[in-house]
Amino acid sequence: MLRDKIGRTLPGPLRRFLYDVYRNCRKFKNRLAMRDGVVTLNNVRLRADPNLIGQEVVDRILLGDYEGREARMVQMFLKPEDCVLELGAGIGYIGLLCAQRLGRGRVFSFEANPMMEGVIRENYSLNDWPDPDLSIGILCDKQGEATFYVPDVFWAASTTPIPGARQVKTPMVSLNDTIRLLKPTFLIMDIEGGEIDVIDIIEPQSVKKIAMELHPQVTGQGAIDKMITRLSGFGFRMAWMSNAGEHAYFERD
Repeated sequence: MLRDKIGRTLPGPLRRFLYDVYRNCRKFKNRLAMRDGVVTLNNVRLRADPNLIGQEVVDRILLGDYEGREARMVQMFLKPEDCVLELGAGIGYIGLLCAQRLGRGRVFSFEANPMMEGVIRENYSLNDWPDPDLSIGILCDKQGEATFYVPDVFWAASTTPIPGARQVKTPMVSLNDTIRLLKPTFLIMDIEGGEIDVIDIIEPQSVKKIAMELHPQVTGQGAIDKMITRLSGFGFRMAWMSNAGEHAYFERD
């Protein structure tokens, strides 16, 4: 988009300097505006408690760029007729952005980490949305129960063993049965490398749009290239990628 095109024309040091100035101004403004530990980001109210979500996430919220690329994809590509399936609800921010645009019964969020359920539900309540369509579990090709490893930083939780992490049990839910049931048009994923596994088993059915964060440091670029090839086989084309190459949006007719 236009902002990306302008950004690419600027010398790297100048681009970083301007971005840092902008971020620090946003952080100062948001800290002044914070009331009772609640910050408003893109018209979404969020509980900014470091004891619940970690200081790093609180700082990103105050800087105004928490889940910034995901938010941009929602703002650019979400249409009123869409129905969203979100994998990796986090603290509920992206789901709330979608819900505010689409209304009730149009956003279905899954979060694998059961320890985040209370945080997500509180953030929905802060936005006068007391009963979100939220499910705890991992969408995969089987049903049952999986072990989930939760370190001190919630966003790094994974099904892959992490030294020193807390082990919790989380349900496994059939991805393709869920798509058949809910008939989403827009799939949004931020699942720390799990996007490779999802695309490996997906039957897109009603899905016409996919927005995701990529994790090449976790999956390797080869796995991402293979994933893109599989998506191409379903008719998806990459319509947008962030400057850093870590967020991508795909669509098909």
